[in-house]
Amino acid sequence: MKPKTLSPLVFWLVAITLPIAAESICDYRPPESRISDLGVQGSFSWYDGPYADDRERSVSAGLVADCSLLHSSVSSARTFDGRVEVDGTRVGWTADAGGSGSLRSFLADDLFVVAAVGFVRSSASPLEFDLTGGVGTGRFRDVTPMAQAIRIQNELLDLGELLAPVGDTALLDVAQILGEVGPSDDDKAVRLAERLAATELVVGEGLGVRALLSLDEILASYSDTRFCGRDVQARVGASATFDSEVQLAATGILLARYAAVPDPVSQVDSSIQAKFRLANPDEMAIDADLSYARRLPDGWTARAEYRVSLDRSWTATDSTIVSHAVAGSFTTQVFGSVGIRFACNAEHRTGDEEITVSLTVDLEADLF
Repeated sequence: MKPKTLSPLVFWLVAITLPIAAESICDYRPPESRISDLGVQGSFSWYDGPYADDRERSVSAGLVADCSLLHSSVSSARTFDGRVEVDGTRVGWTADAGGSGSLRSFLADDLFVVAAVGFVRSSASPLEFDLTGGVGTGRFRDVTPMAQAIRIQNELLDLGELLAPVGDTALLDVAQILGEVGPSDDDKAVRLAERLAATELVVGEGLGVRALLSLDEILASYSDTRFCGRDVQARVGASATFDSEVQLAATGILLARYAAVPDPVSQVDSSIQAKFRLANPDEMAIDADLSYARRLPDGWTARAEYRVSLDRSWTATDSTIVSHAVAGSFTTQVFGSVGIRFACNAEHRTGDEEITVSLTVDLEADLF
């Protein structure tokens, strides 16, 4: 591997694992975290492939389903992420699927043992499955209630409904109300108004109409999940490739992830994973990504992402393929849990004659 390819990835790994100044939202410590998200997207795309003569320029339609689950308590944590994508063009249909899941048991503080499973399958490559176990440190927490509590405080201050910030104790009480499972949004709105009034910082005898409308809007934005944390894992196990014949290999995986919430309407995510054959460490696959999402005024959400991957004799013998991709999107809620997304993606791989570009319009729905 050339040093100029490895250096940025090493720097990224060091950067997201070194201690970073804590954010106030990320100081929130819920007794347990539960995140569940299942969504479907129907898309219409314009695609310009990697060839200079435009022979792969096309229009396509697709369907995507993705799922993300997290349950973390003091003693254990379970996670699962999965995605299935089907695309159709004038020449036929393609399908891609991938997912990973893990089970962690915490030994002390943030130290844990972990067992993980992962799989990936695409129209261009055979099914790959890996089962690994190891140790790690760190954890992730759902800080959505605290992010919403700070957002409520800031909105009411902007509206002139509060004389001053409510303070840490009241803010924590608001977050606890928002994080309760069971009560309806209407019940939570009533309790929030009562708790804020008890601070004696509300202008007048109670919250006005504009303040109550802001509460309703923020409570309805439950899909804007915010989470904080970091973890580093080292795992070993076996991977299997199901091609014309099954190929087994001892595999090592190094994984580092970091997530932060700089402010109530933003989310930063980053990760880097390296997979390598224990018998031949030169055969490896490295994937890294960095994304930033921000909720904009009038209900829009903007997201930017950068991804880089290196495949050195992992899927193809005696070849090294480096891929760089950038993506941007704007999403807004149309009605209920249905939204529309406008996205652009640009990617370049080793050997491509030009950058591959796609423009996509998605109609997406959060099932839960």
